[in-house]
Amino acid sequence: MIPRLVLTMILILLSGAPSAAQTYTPQSSSRLTVSYTTERVGMGRLMIYGDVRNGSPSACERVVVSVEGLDENGRVVSRGRAYVFGTVPARGSAPFELRISSPGTERKYRVEIESFQFSTPGN
Repeated sequence: MIPRLVLTMILILLSGAPSAAQTYTPQSSSRLTVSYTTERVGMGRLMIYGDVRNGSPSACERVVVSVEGLDENGRVVSRGRAYVFGTVPARGSAPFELRISSPGTERKYRVEIESFQFSTPGN
């Protein structure tokens, strides 16, 4: 009798509750664009001021912008990350700013959308 009870308990534990399938659809940042300016502020500091423009019909939230300073050989010599506060409205824009340590050897910058999430109605 006890082995049957143990076998039944094991089968119940192994079967578990039915799991719900989840589908993840990657989102493209092609409708999000970034514009920016840079400004030196003291020794070894750089401020990056910019805007994220949203060309889609949906608001965008949790937007993170990555910035890399590149030297004349294209090597990364400085980097940082900015979080856009709040949401970027549909067909609108939202500002960001970032202060990073800088060796002063940057010749150009790579500023990109690192991550984001389009809002869904009702959320």
